[in-house]
Formats: sequence, C-alpha cells, structure tokens
Amino acid sequence: MTTPVFGIPAGHVTDPAAYFQRTEAVLGHRFRLDTIVASSRERVLFRAHDRTLKRQVSLRVNFFVGDEIRTWFLREAEALAQLDHPAIRHVYDAGTIGDLAFRVGNWIDGEGLDEAVKRGPRLIPAVHGLARDLLSALDHAHACGIILRRIAPSSLLIGFSGHGTVTDARFSSWTLPAVPSDVVPTDQAYMAPEVRTGGVGDPASDIYTAGAILYLAATGLEPPLDTAGVRRPTEIRPTISRAMERVILRALRPAPGDRYMNAVEMLEDFASDAGTFETPAVLPGTLRPGDNEDKARWEKRLRRALGDDYELLSSLGAGGFGRVYRVRDLHLEREVALKVLHPLLTRDPEVVERFRREAQLAARLNHLNIVNIYDIGGRAGLIWYTMELINGPSVAQLVERDGPLPLDRTLRLLREALSALSHAHGSGLVHRDIKPENMLIERDGGLRITDFGLALALRGQGKFGGATSQSGTPQFASPEQLLGERVDQRTDLYSLGAVAFFALLGYPPFRGATPEQVLALQTLNDPPSLTGARGDVSEEMEQVLRRALSPEPSGRFPSAAEFLQALNRATRVPAPGDRGTDWEWAKAASRWLRFPPP
Repeated sequence: MTTPVFGIPAGHVTDPAAYFQRTEAVLGHRFRLDTIVASSRERVLFRAHDRTLKRQVSLRVNFFVGDEIRTWFLREAEALAQLDHPAIRHVYDAGTIGDLAFRVGNWIDGEGLDEAVKRGPRLIPAVHGLARDLLSALDHAHACGIILRRIAPSSLLIGFSGHGTVTDARFSSWTLPAVPSDVVPTDQAYMAPEVRTGGVGDPASDIYTAGAILYLAATGLEPPLDTAGVRRPTEIRPTISRAMERVILRALRPAPGDRYMNAVEMLEDFASDAGTFETPAVLPGTLRPGDNEDKARWEKRLRRALGDDYELLSSLGAGGFGRVYRVRDLHLEREVALKVLHPLLTRDPEVVERFRREAQLAARLNHLNIVNIYDIGGRAGLIWYTMELINGPSVAQLVERDGPLPLDRTLRLLREALSALSHAHGSGLVHRDIKPENMLIERDGGLRITDFGLALALRGQGKFGGATSQSGTPQFASPEQLLGERVDQRTDLYSLGAVAFFALLGYPPFRGATPEQVLALQTLNDPPSLTGARGDVSEEMEQVLRRALSPEPSGRFPSAAEFLQALNRATRVPAPGDRGTDWEWAKAASRWLRFPPP
C-alpha cells in the first residue's frame, strides 16, 4: 500500500488519535500538541506550543517504517537547517527518540498556494510580491549550495501578510542521495524537465520551478508538463502585467540555457519593469474601535496608519462595515471619502481577498448615480478603500431631519436608483444591501448609491445574505436574504421598494425588533397603506411599490427596467407627442436604460 502524497510504503500508524498518543508520550514534556495540520502514513505535522520558550511552533514527526525513510526525513531537516531566510521555514531543532524522529520549526499562519488559488488567481500585486519572495529565497538557497528542484504549491505557504514561505526540501539536491529509489515525486509540473528525468539540476532548474509556481498564482492553472502547451498568461488573464508574463515565459523554456541563469537575473529583469515597491501588508486587525479605546485614540492610530498618503480631516459616519472619513489625498491633492473596514471583518485572509475582488468589480461600474471607487489600500492591520466624496446627506439622514420626502423627490430618487441598478445588474453585480444609509443625495438633489457588491464580499452568503443595519435588524432586506437563500437582482428591487415606503412614510414597511419579526411581517405581505397616509400617492403607484415588496421573487418585477416602466405608467409619464413637464423624465430614463424613447 502507498500513500497518495509521497508514494512510499505505509507505516504502522493509521489512527489520528494514535498520532497524538505516540507523539505525546515521547515529546509531551516539551511540547503541547494543539492540532494535526497534515498527515501521511509515516509523518505528521502538528501545530504545537513550546512549553519552555512559550511560543507556537510547527512540529513534524516521523514514525519509523524503515531506515531509508528515517534517513530521508533527517536529511531534509539538515537541508532546511543550512538555510536562514525569511521566505524559507526555519528549523529550530531536530532529533530521534526511540522510533520517533522529529523536526521543530517556526509556525506560519496561512494556507498553501494550492488552497489559495482554489478561490481564483492571486491578485496581481500579490503575484508580484510572491515573485520577489520566491526568487530571493532561491538565491539564498543557491548561495548555500542547495538546489530545491521542486516546490509543491501545497508546501508554499501564503501568510496573512501575503508573503510566501518555502517549507519543503525533501527532493532538494542536499537530500537527493537519501531519497528512496522507489519514491516518485508528485507535482512534477513544478519540476524542470531535466529534473523529472532524474537530473540533479542547477540554479536554472529552480528558475523553471519558480516560473511554474508564478504561472499557477497568476492564472490559477497548473502549467502543462509539455512546455509546448503553455499558454501565454495574458490569454488567460489579460490584466497580468507584461513584465510578469515575460519573466514567466522565459523561466518556463524547456532548455536550461534559454532560461535565466539564476534567481538574481530573473529578479532584476522583473524589477526593471515592475519596480521593487511592495504594497504595504494588510494583516489581520487587532484594533477594535469602540471596544476598549475612545474615538480620539482610534483616530490617532488611523492617522499613523494613513501615513503620507492621506490626511484625516473629519468623520462622516459609521456603519456595519466600518467608519467613513473625509480625507485629503496627498498625492493627487483632492478630498475623497475613505472607508476603513472594521478589523474584525478582515481577520480572515479569504474575506480580505474576496473584498478586493468585489471592489474590483464595483470599480468597473461607470454610472452617474453610482459612487466611484478610487483605490484600495492598507497598513498596520487596517484595510480601507477610497471613493468619490459626496457632499450631501444620505436618504436616512434626510428623512430623519426633514421627515417624509415630497412625492416628486421620492420619484426622482426611485428613477435614478433604478437606472443605477439596471446598469449594475447588466454588469453582473447585485448590491445586496440597498438601504437609506447607502443612498446619498448630492447638493443638486441627484442620487448616488455606494457600497456596491461589498456586502457579499465582507459578509458572504452568511447571516442575512450580506444585508446590514445600524440597528442590527435588516429592515430593508428581502425575505430570501433573511432566510439565507440565493439572491439575484430582484433582491435589490425588493430593498428599493422598502426604501420607497421609508421615504414616503418616514419608517420601513415592516418594522420588527428581530429579523424573525421582520420576516413574519414580510410573509403576511401587508405593508401600511400609502394612499391612506398620503393624499398625493395614487393607487396605481401604491400597487407598483407593493409588487416590488412581494415576498416571492417571482411576484416582483423581473428587472429594474420593467420596474421603471411600471412606475412611469403609474405616475402618468406623458405618452409620445405630449411634451409635458414629466417628458424630461421619460427621455432621461430612456437614455439611462439605453433604449430610445418611443
């Protein structure tokens, strides 16, 4: 029997509980075993706690299955011990006690590159940073006389900061004499052709390995074993920088003499175009504004994090995702809005990456009624994004200040919101958190919607489907969101219908102290009467808004365009040939929704 990972004979330990028991018996006096991170038949990786030095460590143990395997295990420990580089796992100690051999190293919080790319290709700046880490590590190894020969994506750990760390040297030139003859390496796509056939390799062989790793990170695809089948990275992902594509393709050439001679040459060629600047690391946050520190202390920390990039001017508000500030962009010398995300939301690197990807999609939207996103950045445990500064109140603030809105102002709000939603939905983006706080009013009365797509990015499909509320009760969320079911563009139309009731009445259509109460009222589908509360709202308009609030998505308007058409008919937008005062609305709506007026 062989293991799927190493292709070597199975050992005697097969039960995870036995892994703990045998290791605890031998090393328990020095290490507290926390959890098993990875295992095969003859070796196990623990996350452990060093009782003496009071720190987390990685503890890899080898259960005796034969002299060859034991020698190979210890030889790999020797190889890693020769290296001292921040992008290579350190070895603190190694040894043999009875039938158990062990190796102690630094603990790295993160995930393998193979897991990271399952969510999609790495962000371009992250690929650039990985190239610098990897090539610097290879240069150090070569200076120490070691050729790594293979770097499996599962053994290249990506930390929370985005930096990569090499953790595996089992097939390196140092260990090669000890590798059992019947072992066939896995992940051969990350071995140079001359190494796959049994060659020792040289620095150019590791260049091929680096190119293969970067190809995976940049495209999300494993390079084919036949180099003739390698596609240009920009064919797969057009946004990959030309500098990155150039160095990857040269590194993946089949003949060693056609590649870079060494890691320094490859790094210098890349840096000649891409530069050496690294985006400041975004670490899992430790700041908790409002928990244990007052506003002044929080803002002092934020000012230090913003550094020379932005000058903090004033606070604009707070919400479920973080705080919004008016800042001055010191590079472009203009005022912008900066939303700093709550650190509790960015502890998970998957959430940070999903947020960046959703922000990229939102930044592509170009519409008069959607707030533009300018940039994403982070430093000192914080992550933020900057956007267009709107000098005006939100619909929530406006209603709180002035009470229910006039009918003509509400109609303008709805028409402009439907125009924006039609554009976003046509681009494949659903807002998921339409509410009065996210609808900003400019000085000329125009509407600007903010936070497109960010609800999904930061909350995922979990609680309330991404909907939020300062009160903690998402009163503008659709029933399917509250139930955690799949959502589409009709969810946004439901939320906009609820905002319309709020604007006309001064309160949401379904008020409840808990999400369960709100959901129960939604199911009854009996919102308050608009015609009974306001004499200027027609029965036709109320029927349109009630349809938007249908508890079943199939009962609502299928699109923002049809919602707008129904609204215009209900409010008696003039027919063709009639140039009444509302004709301008019909022309504007037609222009926004990209079909000509009749």
